[in-house]
Amino acid sequence: MEVQPHPVSTVIYRGGYEHKYGVAVILYKLLSMALMGYNPINERLLTVRIATKTGNRTIIQAYAPTNQATDQDKSAVYECLEQVYLQVPWRDIVIIGGDMNAKIWEGSPIGRHALGTMNVNGAGQVNWPRLSCDKR
Repeated sequence: MEVQPHPVSTVIYRGGYEHKYGVAVILYKLLSMALMGYNPINERLLTVRIATKTGNRTIIQAYAPTNQATDQDKSAVYECLEQVYLQVPWRDIVIIGGDMNAKIWEGSPIGRHALGTMNVNGAGQVNWPRLSCDKR
């Protein structure tokens, strides 16, 4: 886990030593001063909590496996993501970002901005929020 302060920004990074995976969040100076904490879950998930005037924000940064990964690897990331999401304080606004390696179709919840044919990761991406939000 690395945290690199800089005069303009702070980089919070978690990745493996082989540099195969990794997640990072860059906070500009103003947000860096509002940083409440961070949690490096693993080389694919990282959370950052920020205090704002209107309440706290939790950023969950994720890097999902590609379609070539095993179903077990993909399931493990989404299960961990769900557990992390469910542990966020319920009053926080949650922002989930990162590279989900997903393709979703034009009829998806984001509408006409989605292109192409849905892949397996896309199906997980579209269905995951609906299932997890019901539990929170």
